[in-house]
Amino acid sequence: MALQPSLNFLRQGNGPNSLEIYLDALCPFSAKITRSLSENVLPLILKGGKYEGKLNLIARLYPQPFHYYAVFHTEALIVFGQLYPDLFWDYLTVIFDTQAEYFNQPSASLTPSEARDKLVHLAVDLLDKKGKSNGPKSKVFGELRDKLEVKSSPNGGNEATDGFKYGLKVGRQNGIQVTPTAVFNGLKEDAVSSSWGKEEWEKFLS
Repeated sequence: MALQPSLNFLRQGNGPNSLEIYLDALCPFSAKITRSLSENVLPLILKGGKYEGKLNLIARLYPQPFHYYAVFHTEALIVFGQLYPDLFWDYLTVIFDTQAEYFNQPSASLTPSEARDKLVHLAVDLLDKKGKSNGPKSKVFGELRDKLEVKSSPNGGNEATDGFKYGLKVGRQNGIQVTPTAVFNGLKEDAVSSSWGKEEWEKFLS
């Protein structure tokens, strides 16, 4: 389905058919389905895959309000994706691998500023690992971290806010309540499960 140009990094692969997965960065089941998509769907739709040129996968970032720090994760994902679109899925995976640190109880004493710092450090470490750092780590950290600062007004947003609002509007418009939720060519697919493995995904896609 459609994406505003500034969020094109949310799309993996290309083709006339579209599979959208609504994900909350602090939802354990969103983490589970993302790992399954990485193993069982991306290889089929990217270069050389069975469905290359036939199917695209869109990660719809959809934080749930009862996961208190999911807002900061969503902002970090949007800012990172706009700067490094080719590594967005890698960062999404890293976010899910560390999500338990930000569950409501473990993060109870964490300030928003501290949470943003930690998320940017994750991004910088990923860029360094992939050989994509544009200068010293401190410089890369500063560039990313600055984009997460609220500058527009006392109650305004940051450089992720427009993309964040767009994602929420799309989800509300489509009646998305829980994560993960799958949408195939515009229609919700309630049968899709975070527990699916290779066999279930291949049967569904065929």
